[in-house]
Amino acid sequence: MIAVARHSALVAAVMAGFLLVSAIIAVLRHEPGAGVYLLTALLTVFGAGAMFLAVRNRRARIDRRSSYVLLVVLWLGTPVIAAFPIAATTTLGPLQAWMEAVSAFTTSGAIQIHDLGEVPRATIAWLLTLQWSGGLLTLVGVVAVLAPAGIGGLPDRSARASLTGSTEAMALDDAVRQVLPVYFGATVLCTLLLFALGVRMFDALGLAGAALSTGGLLPDADGIAAYGHFTVKLVMMVFMLVGGTSVLWHRLLLTRRFRLAFGQQENMAVLAVALLLGIVAAATWFNTPLGGRSLPLALEDGLFTAIALVTTMGVEPHAGAFTALPLTLVLVVVFIGGATFSTSGGIKIYRVGVMILQGRREVDRLVHPNAVRPRRLGQQNVSLQMMKAIWISFGVACTTVVTVTVALAPVMPSFEAAFVAALAALSNAGPVYAAGWDSGQVWPEWGALPAYAQLILAVTMILGRLEILVVLGLVNFALWRR
Repeated sequence: MIAVARHSALVAAVMAGFLLVSAIIAVLRHEPGAGVYLLTALLTVFGAGAMFLAVRNRRARIDRRSSYVLLVVLWLGTPVIAAFPIAATTTLGPLQAWMEAVSAFTTSGAIQIHDLGEVPRATIAWLLTLQWSGGLLTLVGVVAVLAPAGIGGLPDRSARASLTGSTEAMALDDAVRQVLPVYFGATVLCTLLLFALGVRMFDALGLAGAALSTGGLLPDADGIAAYGHFTVKLVMMVFMLVGGTSVLWHRLLLTRRFRLAFGQQENMAVLAVALLLGIVAAATWFNTPLGGRSLPLALEDGLFTAIALVTTMGVEPHAGAFTALPLTLVLVVVFIGGATFSTSGGIKIYRVGVMILQGRREVDRLVHPNAVRPRRLGQQNVSLQMMKAIWISFGVACTTVVTVTVALAPVMPSFEAAFVAALAALSNAGPVYAAGWDSGQVWPEWGALPAYAQLILAVTMILGRLEILVVLGLVNFALWRR
């Protein structure tokens, strides 16, 4: 576990740097809480430094099991540290502050702070930074750990190596060097475009981070509607799609390997589904009693709604945008999510594509029982082992949703509310729950639920980012005996 301690210390040091930024913002704006951020940063630096010095002369290579442990430690530990300044600078209690930190870090967007005008700007900056950092950890985790291990049937390391030109023995540090320039560069570009359109720099940074991390927390309590004209929404839609598609696909485009890029059917499917769903949503609002909008405005809101659902960002262009669509359709889209190697939640379109591929093969086998057909999805070979892993992952995800639903049902006003909460938490799309599906009854906010229900939802959000099979593997004693 030496490698786990070393990498955890480095992440903690970066976290302390972000805390110092929030402290500086509080000082410059004469806001309360600067001391809390500074003290938390110093304690974090002290702990990280002590841990790093304790293991600096001990050589250890991070293996697969250690990488699993590292991911679990980071996803569980970071919100604990992040909750201290949130609790100290808001009206939230310790448990609710931790829940808010988990929601931001997992990019779930299930916020409990609605009156952002009463919250120190430093705290908003801290939450937005957590959200952006969670998107980065999602990408690094899937590129460096989950996909190479083939967790849940994700594309294997050989496929990734052929796409990126990297060796199969890519270390965690190498994954950061591959992912961070694309992620950070896209964030900077989105920020500059929004700032050029008249959005304030603070808000532009927050919106850019939300788009790239596909998180539901925005700098303004009024959401995207607070930023006015179509061009701001257009920029957001483009970069939401960047967040919802594969970071490896972006590298192919940036290195002008267009033949390989356009052969990535999963990413093309994300764009196609968003376009199709956007047209359906626009048709719902165009010149109808439900919407009564003009065609350009209906297309604008329809496409934004579709992209927000496909990428699991969950931000509505206006109140009631999600509820204009059938609940079943919204839940299916959110449960599937975006592309692998992206910051979106859900089980991913790749897995659904493989399940459809196997279904077609089984139907063909009824007609041609002796036919031999290659198993390929685009440029990716699909082995029988990968198919089994994908079906297991799908079954575990469905079982998790059912289990969480049953656990939440006693404290929810209806079974439907419990089911939507469970699926939204696992898909990291918290705002879908708060869209107002039951006009006759207001569903309670997650922070108002009993402590056990909040814990269940928070753990479910973390499981949505970790891949549940990783946790199941770590608790399996047989894995540790190998």
